[in-house]
Amino acid sequence: MAKKIIQDIYVGKKSIRSIQRDNPPVRTLRKTELPKKETIESESVEEVFIERAENQNEKVSKNSHFFLWLLCIVCFGFVLFLLSSVFGNAVVTITPKTQAVVFNDSYNITTDTSNTKDLHYQIMTVTKTLSKDLATDGQASVETKAIGKAIIYNNNSSSKQRIVNNTRLQSVDGLIYRTRASVDVPGIKTVNGVKTPGSAEVEIIADMPGDKYNMKVSDLKGDFKIPGFEGSPKYTTFYARLSADATGGFIGNVGKVSPDAITAGRVELLANLKTNLVKDIYSQTPDQFIVFKDNYFIQTNDLPDLPKDNSYQISEQAVAYAVMFKKDELSNYLAKSKIKNFDNSQVNVLWSDDIVATTTGATNKPWTEKSLKLSLTGKSSFVWVYDPAVILSAIKGQSKDILNVVLQNNPSIKEIQASIRPQWNTAFPKDENKIKILDSINNATN
Repeated sequence: MAKKIIQDIYVGKKSIRSIQRDNPPVRTLRKTELPKKETIESESVEEVFIERAENQNEKVSKNSHFFLWLLCIVCFGFVLFLLSSVFGNAVVTITPKTQAVVFNDSYNITTDTSNTKDLHYQIMTVTKTLSKDLATDGQASVETKAIGKAIIYNNNSSSKQRIVNNTRLQSVDGLIYRTRASVDVPGIKTVNGVKTPGSAEVEIIADMPGDKYNMKVSDLKGDFKIPGFEGSPKYTTFYARLSADATGGFIGNVGKVSPDAITAGRVELLANLKTNLVKDIYSQTPDQFIVFKDNYFIQTNDLPDLPKDNSYQISEQAVAYAVMFKKDELSNYLAKSKIKNFDNSQVNVLWSDDIVATTTGATNKPWTEKSLKLSLTGKSSFVWVYDPAVILSAIKGQSKDILNVVLQNNPSIKEIQASIRPQWNTAFPKDENKIKILDSINNATN
């Protein structure tokens, strides 16, 4: 039994070297240790590179953020500059110097420009004619005379000539008309070495009824002679020319209209004439002149009726004579009389609605006179004048502080304020078109 056990554990003939060579654990231990050391060293190097890369990336990231912020700041600044340049504007509000005044005064006014003491005025003339057809009631036989106007000329001497009412005027066709009023025809005047005949206008009426006496200015073939001067030098040196159509001459049967209807029709025409004339006066007044409320005279001229077969036409003519003053001359003249120690500054008058202006003359035709009396009553104000162009030129492109200098250099200005957009701007735009000047009193802009 013992021998058997020993045989069971015999391993054969092998040397120790052979056993060691074939022993896997020893070889395995050495092979696993060396790679482990190599792995550790490789990982350390990689970590170093990673750390360096991360540091470089961190630096790049910081630089990128810096440049990004810098770009944003530049862009923001550019946007602000663009807004200031493109959308920038300014509004300048100016309050001019003023002085209140109460009028209760009368002034001498004249058309003579050589008179430097009195206030000058001019007469503006506006003429209007209206017609109306009236319904007829039956037929009537009528005979009417033509009526018109003529200008009589005096080329005889420098003395005026009196032409009495009903003086005959003869046309080149031998038709006789008569003056409907007496008139003084001025004598010859010499202007700049040139002799000019005197003249005066007068209304004329045909000597007989009939349409052959109807005459148009455009159809005039020659001048009227004055038969009463025949046989004297005045026959050739006095003459007349048609200045308004002669109309209304008629003989025959026409539609009949009651006197009451004619009267009512004329009243309506005259009312409409006055309304239209007043509108024309103020619409036709030149910008540099002023016509005070109701400061005008209206003269009406009866025109002949024009009967027809089935209608009856009536016509009325009215002439308005408006007294007008040149604004700057009027303001300066009144300022001298109402402002103590006035320094001849340029001023305007801010007329209020309660001002009443009345013009009177020595005759019932003030528009024919050369001197009148003007009465003014009511409250008003003088407003000093400044030049907006000068203000614009002084402030464009300048700091807002320039307003103090402008105020000191312009005594006509009481106060000046400005609003600049965008709000961060402290200077006015360089472009004048982006600056608006408002007047706090006149509500005017540049």
